[in-house]
Amino acid sequence: MAVHSAPMTRQNIVGAFIVAVFGLSACSNGVFAPLADKGAYQPAPGGGEIIVAGQGDTVHSVARRFGVSLPSLIAANGLKPPYFVVPGQRLVLPAPERYVVRSGDTLYDISRLYGVDMASLARINNLMEPFLIVPGQALILPAAARVSTRANGPAQSRNLEPIPNPAPLAGGRFAWPLKGVVITGFGDQGGGVHNDGINIEAPAGTPVLAAENGVVAYAGNELPGLGNLLLIRHSDGWVTAYAHNGQILVRRGDQVSRGQMIATAGTSGSVLSPQLHFEIRLGTEAVNPLDYLDKQLASLRRIRQTQVIF
Repeated sequence: MAVHSAPMTRQNIVGAFIVAVFGLSACSNGVFAPLADKGAYQPAPGGGEIIVAGQGDTVHSVARRFGVSLPSLIAANGLKPPYFVVPGQRLVLPAPERYVVRSGDTLYDISRLYGVDMASLARINNLMEPFLIVPGQALILPAAARVSTRANGPAQSRNLEPIPNPAPLAGGRFAWPLKGVVITGFGDQGGGVHNDGINIEAPAGTPVLAAENGVVAYAGNELPGLGNLLLIRHSDGWVTAYAHNGQILVRRGDQVSRGQMIATAGTSGSVLSPQLHFEIRLGTEAVNPLDYLDKQLASLRRIRQTQVIF
């Protein structure tokens, strides 16, 4: 029996990631997110802030939570080895570097710009799914980002180029992305688990094909459990997602055609048998792929319930 993940359950991981990658945060209902906090901030000399250490806090945990480097936190507070802190101790936080969001920015772009993972950037800014950011919002940069920026020059020189607009859709329905067997269908899987796509089982190395004309918006493996992931943006607001790939054959910004080989089936992420997790979304809303895929091949597929892991 195949063991696979059903990515996107309660927390809508792929949908939230699409917002972060595509910049759907530019909508009018975006709000400023508060900075990560453990009690009230107070001004400190030199532009920093003062926090009060809580139960279980260490110098390392405080530095990580507030996105400051460990040496600068130690120096700002005159701490001596072994650098213990106690509950109730007031600590000065060195003023962190901040990035002011510009029009068109996405959280994903900013994380790539400064060489940090998106999860860290979201965590220290207390950003929750779907990671909405708006122009003028000030984001704290993790300590690692400052090292990366200084080592590689001004951030502006490393800005990501915007992806081109996708070509018009080629057909009325989406093409099947993989020749195989549907082992898990869309929707409720029991136990509070919801699958936002379908999982198609096939031998390792089987070609994974673009379901429609589009442009590659994301190619990487930054989402735990999904392995090698592709997101393709299509015309009219459609997005397709392809997870657990063995090998990715395209890059961000590549234009792809309906039926073009874009990856191979594999076992990346939280799966033990070769398969493809495939989603179709209108914006960030997942729809049942079986309602939108070519009907000619639907009779060749069967759905089998399998164990779900995260």
